[in-house]
Amino acid sequence: MINRHFLFAIAVLAIASSCTTIAPPAPRPQGEDRFLVDPRIGYPQAPDNLDRRFARAWNSVLLGDLVTASSQLAELRAKNPNYAPAALGEAAIEIRQGNLEQARETVEQALAKTPDYTAAMIYQAEIAVREHQLRRANDLYSAIVARPGVPDVAKERLTAVRRNLFDELVASAATAGPESTRLLREALKIDPNARNARVLLVQRLIAEKNWNDAQRELAPLTQSDPDSSDVQQALAEIEVGRGQYEQAIVRYERIARRDNNPQFAKRLEEIKEEWNAANMPTQYQRALESEAITRSDFAVLLYWKVVPVRFAQNLGTPPIAIDIGEVPGRDELIRAMALGILNVDPVTRRVGPNTVLTPAAFTRLAARVLLLRGAACARNVPPLLEPQRAPAILASCGINDPSLTLPPDSPISGHVASAAIDQIENVLSR
Repeated sequence: MINRHFLFAIAVLAIASSCTTIAPPAPRPQGEDRFLVDPRIGYPQAPDNLDRRFARAWNSVLLGDLVTASSQLAELRAKNPNYAPAALGEAAIEIRQGNLEQARETVEQALAKTPDYTAAMIYQAEIAVREHQLRRANDLYSAIVARPGVPDVAKERLTAVRRNLFDELVASAATAGPESTRLLREALKIDPNARNARVLLVQRLIAEKNWNDAQRELAPLTQSDPDSSDVQQALAEIEVGRGQYEQAIVRYERIARRDNNPQFAKRLEEIKEEWNAANMPTQYQRALESEAITRSDFAVLLYWKVVPVRFAQNLGTPPIAIDIGEVPGRDELIRAMALGILNVDPVTRRVGPNTVLTPAAFTRLAARVLLLRGAACARNVPPLLEPQRAPAILASCGINDPSLTLPPDSPISGHVASAAIDQIENVLSR
């Protein structure tokens, strides 16, 4: 026979079992609200009864029942005014509702009393995030995650903040002008391995002619990806900036040949021209960089850029001019006079070496060069009276005519003149 005491024990267990319920799991907030951590994190443990009452209030917050939660927290604070998690729970509700100023005041009061209060520090950082103060949020969260025992959600938030701040800095740098280098440096502090941002920073520094900083910022890529085209191109541009043209030409020739990129080929030709210009005499450099070339500057550019002028044979005796003296480019000026390109006034015996050229005057001289050096395209132009004849000659020979685009009284820069003279050289060398 079964012992009656045994049966009684079984009955008691069955009744107890039927009365036991499994507590539902704590709700998990979604979206931005999951970063509002439990206000008790980092605060001294409260007595069990106070902790249980707060847990009920915080559970209401997590469930989204903010009206009930506010009532429970207010009652808790009334009886326990020094219990900071209750105040911070109210701040969590304010943050959820977008009342950030009120929340900030509560959080700052909590931190003033307990500076190492982890949850309050996280709430402070969250307010910065929601105000889109990403730099401040990054600083705050960086300090938080360096502390022991920080919840993983804070580390997750820091990763997201850094990613958003990085993207914002790089996007701003694209249109920030002089500020772009500072913004890109700041972005690279967040992610030093961001290749595209590093290449963009190097390109900005090269544009600023900051060769040393450009090479320093490029160093990580010259170690990890030395043979890529953008790295080789940046190295070549740094070499050009330092006057190391031959090294840059070799580098560009290699990548232009390897990649078959027309932009590289074009830049290679430009560097060759710069190299040639760098080896030109000072009078050439002066003429090229002038914002208002003179007749003497025209003669200098013509001599050094146009082969049929520089190596013309059987020159006659140049006419006597009393105003050439010690003019820069005197020899080039005399050759232009000997070729009949620059005329000497028969009455005053002056050639006007320092006379600034207007667009129309430049056009006439350019047309005279084409005619005197035998360009077929110039000879085919029917006889016209000036001022129509010179523009017609340039148009016939495919030369860009500055008199068509510049105001009549404006000066001609050395670079504009040089580009047109290059075209003259191409015509005469066919």
